[in-house]
Amino acid sequence: MNRPTRRHVAIASAVLSIILTASLTGCGRDGRSEGPGSSNDQGPNEVRPKNVVVQVTTLETVEETLTLPGTVEAWEDLTLSLEQSGTIRWIGPTEGDSLAADEPVIRIDTDTLESELDRKQTEYDLKKKNLDRVESLFKEELVSQKQYDDARLAFEVAKVDLTQSRIDLEKSTLRSPIDGILDRLLVDRGEYGTVGMAAAVVVQIDRLKVIVDVPEKDVPHTAVGQKVTVLPAEVKGVDGLGVTGRIIHVGYKADPITRTYRTKIEITNPGRRYRPGMIVRIRFVRRVHENALAVPLYAIVDREGEKFVFVVENGVAIKRLVHLGPVVNGKVVVYGGLQKGEQLVIKGQQLIMDGNPVNLVSG
Repeated sequence: MNRPTRRHVAIASAVLSIILTASLTGCGRDGRSEGPGSSNDQGPNEVRPKNVVVQVTTLETVEETLTLPGTVEAWEDLTLSLEQSGTIRWIGPTEGDSLAADEPVIRIDTDTLESELDRKQTEYDLKKKNLDRVESLFKEELVSQKQYDDARLAFEVAKVDLTQSRIDLEKSTLRSPIDGILDRLLVDRGEYGTVGMAAAVVVQIDRLKVIVDVPEKDVPHTAVGQKVTVLPAEVKGVDGLGVTGRIIHVGYKADPITRTYRTKIEITNPGRRYRPGMIVRIRFVRRVHENALAVPLYAIVDREGEKFVFVVENGVAIKRLVHLGPVVNGKVVVYGGLQKGEQLVIKGQQLIMDGNPVNLVSG
């Protein structure tokens, strides 16, 4: 048998040292084991609860509205023209004055017309006397039928001429045909006017028309008689300033370029706040959802093509796929997947997963 050499003894000592070191790594400093059953172990699936804010779901009435721009027009916008030629001698009201129907606005020189009327009146009186005389003689058979007919014809012609002369004199005064505002005077006193010359613009603004172009997809929700709200064009500071209008016409033919339908709305104008030509906003009620479940839009989670929410049950977050409807004023109507009275997570929903424990905190 060969005796061990010094080299063999050194190798054996090194191997023994490695074995002792490996056996000690399974013990603590105090020599106790720290295996899976020790008190320091935490399971690999344990998740710390996340803080969330919830809101109890309720039913409410939701109005789905549509707001479109529109233009105000005068209910009546009339340009009055002269009906007689002559020098303009008198202008009564000034621009901006209120006018009553049939109120005089402009009068031309009437001297010639009055003289003509006097002449026609004289002719009429003479022809009438002559007719009365010839008629008396005709009854006594002292004049022929032709003489009587000629006298009757002369009288009728004089009567027509007198009537026409009175009309001409009446037309020398330009009158407002409606209650309204004298918006513009187009002639000056002393100017010579001719028949048909535009002389004044009168607008009726106590009642107005609003013209709005309604998109094709919203025409089915627009009908004659429907009530709408008309608001000033300003975005801020308009609370309480809207007026209620009524749709009086919806166009049947679409604009070939915009594919919209011209819709006319009637409004009253208390205080004359609105003026023709103004841009306004018209709010239509497209649909009313009764007893709808509407939740904040930001409560919806969109991941990998799925839209869902989280509700809390017994301290655990539960994922619910939802069927969504229209968005109205920052809320979305939920058609399915959620019920009344559930605790809906409205803050912290982006940080949790289905089945995670949660802590409810105040919003």
